[in-house]
This record gives sequence, C-alpha cells and structure tokens, in this order.
Amino acid sequence: MENSPLIGTTLSESGLAKAQDFQLVDFERASGDRDHAKSEPTSRSKRGLFHRLSKYWQLRSRTRISKPELIEQPIDLTQPLQPGDILTYITDRLALAGLWTTIGIKPTLGMPLDSKRHTHHLVEVVVASKNPAVGRFISELPVRENPPFSAEIVALSRANEPPEGLLEDFRIQSGDVGVLEVEDDFFYETRDQVEFSLTRQIDGYRIQRTSRASIAGIITVGMVLLAAFDVMSMLNAALLGGLALILTGSMSPRTAWRSIEWETVVVLGAAIGLSAAVIETGLSDVIADGLLTIGGSNPYYALVIVFIGCILLTNIITNAAAASIMFPVALALSETLDVNFLPFAIVLMLGTSYAFINPAAYQTNLMVQEPGNYTFLDYAKVGLPLTIIVGIVVLILTPLIYQF
Repeated sequence: MENSPLIGTTLSESGLAKAQDFQLVDFERASGDRDHAKSEPTSRSKRGLFHRLSKYWQLRSRTRISKPELIEQPIDLTQPLQPGDILTYITDRLALAGLWTTIGIKPTLGMPLDSKRHTHHLVEVVVASKNPAVGRFISELPVRENPPFSAEIVALSRANEPPEGLLEDFRIQSGDVGVLEVEDDFFYETRDQVEFSLTRQIDGYRIQRTSRASIAGIITVGMVLLAAFDVMSMLNAALLGGLALILTGSMSPRTAWRSIEWETVVVLGAAIGLSAAVIETGLSDVIADGLLTIGGSNPYYALVIVFIGCILLTNIITNAAAASIMFPVALALSETLDVNFLPFAIVLMLGTSYAFINPAAYQTNLMVQEPGNYTFLDYAKVGLPLTIIVGIVVLILTPLIYQF
C-alpha cells in the first residue's frame, strides 16, 4: 500500500517471506519484474482449506487478457519492498486471517471498497450454481453493470487446493470457496443465498485503525498521569479515558461494550462472594489461629508462614480479600513476637500480588486464558516455579532490607 510502514524493508526484515502456516510463492514488483517459486502444499494441504492472494485487477478491464507463463526462479528476499509490489501466498484459513490484518498490505483483486478498512469484515463463501459469475474468469468481474455489493477477493480455493497459475485466469465454478473482504451491506444483499450457498463470517479479526493511534496514545498517557499524581483515582481516570476515546472516534460505543469480558466480571463477582463467605463463616479466624500456631516464636518462620498464606489465599480468592484476611494475622504475629511489623507488611503486599497458579485468581489471568487457549495445568506449570522463585527472593531480601 501507499505509505505502508513496510516500504523500504526487505521481505526477510518484514517477516512476510517466511512464517508459520503460510508460504510465499510469487513476488511481482511494481516495476513488473517477477519471481515465482514452485508451490508445494504444506502438511495441512490435505486437511485444511488453502487460499491464494494474487494480482491487482483493473476495474476498467472487461475482457480476459492473456498473461505470460510463470517462470520459476528463487524469490529475492533482499529486495526492498515498494508501493505496488504484489505478494502471492498459499496458506490455510486460520493463518490467512492473520495475514489479512497485517498493517501495510491489502488484497489487490476485486471491487474496491469505499469505506474505512477498520469497518470491513472477513467472510468465507461458497459459490452457488446460480451465481452469475459461474463460468467467467476473475478478470471479467463484475458481470453486472451495477452489482448489489462490492467485495475484495482475499483468497480462493477449489477442492481444498490453491488455484494454479495467475488468479485472473481462474474460471469460477460452482462449489469454489472464497474469502472476501466486505462491508456491512454484503450480509443484507446476500441474505437470499442465491449467489452463495454458504456465507460464514470469520470472527475475531479486524483491521487496526492506525490513524487514531496517536490520539489513543495521548489519552492513555493522560489517564496514567492523572492517576499517578493523585488528581483522581485510577477508576475515574480509566472511565474518563474510555469516554475520551469514544468522543474522539478512536473507539465506537459498540466496540467498548463488546470489549467487556463478562465472564471475567462474573468470576470476579463470585470470588468476592466467596471471600465474604470465608470471613463471615469464621474460616478466616481458623486460618489465622492455625498460622499463629505454626509460626511459633521465630520471626523468620512467621514471615514464611505469612507469605505462604498470602499465596494460597490469593490463588483461591481475590488478592484484596486475601490481604484483608492476612493483614490481621500478620499484625498479630508481629505483636506476639514483639518485632517490627514492616517486614510482614512488605511480605503481605508482595504475597498477595502474585496470583500465578490459578487462572481465576486474577482478572488478567482470565483475560488471556481464552485467547491463548490455556488450561489450568498451563498456569500451574509456569506459575508454581515462578511463585517459588519470587518467594525465595522476597523471603531472603525482605529481612535484610527491613530489619525485625
């Protein structure tokens, strides 16, 4: 694209040459020179849906133009990228969505869309037998003077295999699978399923709106400064920042509403109820008495007990509830042993801040669990060793820095 951040970088530097799940098979430079590598299906070719991006199609062209034969030669990965360079890939559907969202590149084939790209959708379609484009070459599209919708062709496949040769020379058949970049009206215009026997939106992928990045950055910095200098609380600063993002057009109200992690909200609400039950039923007193008994008369042992208690409670209930339960315990231990409370306070703060083991122990754990496809065991594998390392460092340094 024009003004792309990729301009001047090489294919190797940009990461567009070699990446997992997609293969670069053709590189046509804006000057007209072309490198074409022989395409070989990857290990997913027999199982997944494969697609191919290809050359720009001029709207004023109405007839098929013969293309030169592709000459196989290694693709020069050191050539700097320029506006108008065209990259052709073979990839599966999941990797394709990530490739589509890459800033600085866009599909080059189809009917250009007039609206902003961040409002576009990615859909997978199956060509129906009554589609007027059946039997036509891609270079002959559109087949009507006033098509009911516009769409950019992101990719095509037939029988789970990528098309051979240039995509302009691909003759459309019933049953061909395509991935299109479309606007909102596409879903209304294709609701009768005459042109496509199947239409499925590929959710979870959007083009980033980079034009508003600087405004969003300024608002974020302002939010942090307001909270850091105690002008207002972090909650109020965050609410004000969110409102500013909506008013400046950096975020739509719909996006703001959809960004709320309702599952996280419910889990946190349940955790608050659980912590209240622990306190109201007297379980917290039982835990405190048990820890006081185990702590004995050695302040170092008592410090270890407070840290372990904080870690256990933080990974079961919320960190705020764990701190409210462990604070009187730590205070009672320091008074009983007649030592300085400051080391216990430091261990209390740090111990209730490390909720690594249980995904439900902290909201950020839950926020990344589903997108990362993590399980409870994944958190335990990483969180338990990390907690032990942090515990050793905290319990060694705290008594040295803050004397009993």
